[in-house]
Amino acid sequence: MVRVASLSAPGTPWHAEWLRFQARVNAVPDSGIELDMFIAGQLGSEETVLSNLRRGRIQIGGFSLHGLASVVPELSVLLSPYLFSSRAEVDFVMDNYLTEIFVQLFAEQGIQLLRWSEVGWNHIFCREPIVEAVDIQGIKIRASSATGPQIFARRVGADNVPISYAELITGLQTGLVDCGQGGVGLYALTGIAREAPHLTLTRHIFDTGLIVANAAWLDELTAQQRGVLLGSLDPATDSRLALRAALRRITAEDLPRLGVTRYTLTDAQDQVWRDAADGSISEVIRQTGGRAAEVLALIEQGKRAFRARQPGDRAEPSTQVQ
Repeated sequence: MVRVASLSAPGTPWHAEWLRFQARVNAVPDSGIELDMFIAGQLGSEETVLSNLRRGRIQIGGFSLHGLASVVPELSVLLSPYLFSSRAEVDFVMDNYLTEIFVQLFAEQGIQLLRWSEVGWNHIFCREPIVEAVDIQGIKIRASSATGPQIFARRVGADNVPISYAELITGLQTGLVDCGQGGVGLYALTGIAREAPHLTLTRHIFDTGLIVANAAWLDELTAQQRGVLLGSLDPATDSRLALRAALRRITAEDLPRLGVTRYTLTDAQDQVWRDAADGSISEVIRQTGGRAAEVLALIEQGKRAFRARQPGDRAEPSTQVQ
């Protein structure tokens, strides 16, 4: 029995991806693989699921960067504010410069990195309009457990309030927090948009999750079984395209239906936000330690190589929500 666990809400692109994985595995005859799927948070918090995966009680899991950074702190570097300029740049750097080092870092913890699982650009959502960088000063914003989002909020002058993601909707309803940071998919599909209908397209962090496995368990499988499981995951390119198509649909259809007001920053407004967050990346590196500086060096190397290959695709317009 292969236990698969995640915290993907039904109706989201990530939940649909797990269902495709299940269907592909089940379609292979005589594989000797029987799946036990707990992909909607049935097994508890991300911390609990990760602990059980490391103990071998769960074999495959899908996690956020925020959750896995508790085991591999260097992941926090990827959540540094204004680290990337475009999705094309992210794809190039992740595929060509970052996978190898993170495979090593996860292996040291008894975990096998199987694939990145994109989330998309993070923006700021609030109960009331927040457009200019000065507007957020002193505003209560939900603090993620990750270093990058916390540093960003502090740098722009917001008041970090440490509550879990599960507590966010209640926090918005009660006024415990006024704002949060996150991607469009979860914002629209988990009820947050109804409580915080003002979305400012800051694109200040590019977020991604990961699909991982217990390394010792994976090593014990036959080559055929490993091939079935790994081959049943969406290929990285297909996953990205499916996720981005879903986010475009959510942006075009769900956000207007939910009454969300979107605020697109001018170049001048965007620069003020960036200036306010200046120094965030260096602070993330200092706080993270370990091989964080090496990870950042690889990212910068990849970005230089990307610019050399793609001189016309260095940035995305701020109207690009995903």
